[in-house]
Amino acid sequence: MQDPDPRLLARARQGDVGAFEELVRTYQADVFRFAWHLTRDRTMAEDVAQDSFLRAFRFMKTYRGDSKFSSWLMRITRNCAMDALRRQKSHLTRHENERPRAGSVADPIARAELAHALGSISDDHREPFLLIEVFGLSYQETADVLGVRVGTIKSRMHRARQALCAALADDEEEEAR
Repeated sequence: MQDPDPRLLARARQGDVGAFEELVRTYQADVFRFAWHLTRDRTMAEDVAQDSFLRAFRFMKTYRGDSKFSSWLMRITRNCAMDALRRQKSHLTRHENERPRAGSVADPIARAELAHALGSISDDHREPFLLIEVFGLSYQETADVLGVRVGTIKSRMHRARQALCAALADDEEEEAR
């Protein structure tokens, strides 16, 4: 993900609604995809994306530029998704098998297998994997989004890759039977 033109960011920070709308258009697909990967629910992801942009607009003046804008926005999205999942958990009993799974591979069968494998690993491993492998953030940007050290991200990525390989191998073994 590339960061927007600094002049556009400056205008948005000064309250220019048109500039902020341009930021929304630029990032809305990535924000929705990340929210969908975190929630695995289309309606909730749409709500999370909308809430993310509302919060970003509300706090745009507080964005200092210490990190990339995209990292700042993804951190807001993650926080909104976690809030939405907590609200859902407190109001409803979640049914893991009924939730749609996400993927980004062209082959529908491979996409389903990857989505199933991603669903089988912990959030601590899935989140950095998605941010780095799907959204193209660097390890440092991912660390900024998740609020952890770069070494932690490296460790989680290693474990995520191991878990995904194991989950995909298990799926292949089940199919061979």
